[in-house]
This record gives sequence, C-alpha cells and structure tokens, in this order.
Amino acid sequence: MSEHPIEGLMRTAMNSIQDMVDVNTIIGEPIETAGDIMIIPISKVCFGFAAGRK
Repeated sequence: MSEHPIEGLMRTAMNSIQDMVDVNTIIGEPIETAGDIMIIPISKVCFGFAAGRK
C-alpha cells in the first residue's frame, strides 16, 4: 500500500516539533527558597493536528 501524500509532511512536521520542544526542557532559572528548597520551573506542552478532504 502506498503512503498517503500528507504522511511524509506530517512525519517531517512531528520530527521538527519534537526537536524544538522537549518535555525535559527547563524554562527558567532555578529558585532557591528559605530552608534550602529548590524550585525548578518547567512546562507542559500539548499540540495536535487535523486534516480533512473535500
């Protein structure tokens, strides 16, 4: 079965997004509080795609 034309585009887009956005990315400087507690700012990233055909 042949690959759908949009499949290659989606694969490339998803790989590019994965390279740019990593769930282990720290988005700020660590903050040290009284009592030697370290707060490390992180983020949660979600995304989605949709496609349709007439």
